[in-house]
Amino acid sequence: MAVYKFFFIILALSLIPTSQAQQCRQSVKLGMVDDWPPLTYFDNDKAAGLDIEIAKKVFSSINVCLTYVKLPSSARALEQMQSGQIDVAVMVSYTPQREKYGYFSKPYRQEKMRLFSTSPARPIDSIVQLLDEAKSIGLSIGSFYGEELASLARNSKYQQQLVGISSANRRSDMLVKKRVDFIIDDLITGLYITKIRGYEQIKPWPYVVHDNQVHILLRRSEGNLALLSDINQAITHLQPEIDKLVAGYTKH
Repeated sequence: MAVYKFFFIILALSLIPTSQAQQCRQSVKLGMVDDWPPLTYFDNDKAAGLDIEIAKKVFSSINVCLTYVKLPSSARALEQMQSGQIDVAVMVSYTPQREKYGYFSKPYRQEKMRLFSTSPARPIDSIVQLLDEAKSIGLSIGSFYGEELASLARNSKYQQQLVGISSANRRSDMLVKKRVDFIIDDLITGLYITKIRGYEQIKPWPYVVHDNQVHILLRRSEGNLALLSDINQAITHLQPEIDKLVAGYTKH
């Protein structure tokens, strides 16, 4: 009889739902740009993309649940973090301004911003060289492209030539339709769109717009400051897996 009781106890435990057996210690809201493939996007209403895969690995390893908030641009994500509507953003470049309302994790991957065009690449010394030729450049709204672009964006002479375009797909469409002469995107994104959308005429230029490391940004709060330490430890532990994921997205 004891054997049967033991069997039924084991069977009953095996039927407990995973959600009950492994309760998350807390939930956080991750704000993500909904059309930046293959980095962040929604696939049949499911969050997907390289940086989302990385976030899932990091947060699940420290038993924190993620809920996703669909946003139109990087600028909106940062605005909502500042106002307390979201807790987390991914693939965020460091700036002193952003540090005022968020904690930066240790970096988890490298970002390479490049010019893309349908015209043949040629050597240039600076982006201002293109702007002085009356060229227009499509940019992601709210993204940081380094000090060179930041300085040009503050210059009234060039502001009309720097065109904010919310989604990666729309940036590539506008380039192909010659609404802009160039776009700037993460190299992973540019190469992905060239392949998936069949825009073989779009090519990267060798000029380095901005190479930098990206971080998870966590909204400033007393509780999140404690969570930051766990996130950093998780990134350190998972870095080989993260690097392998990134390598899978950079093959072309």
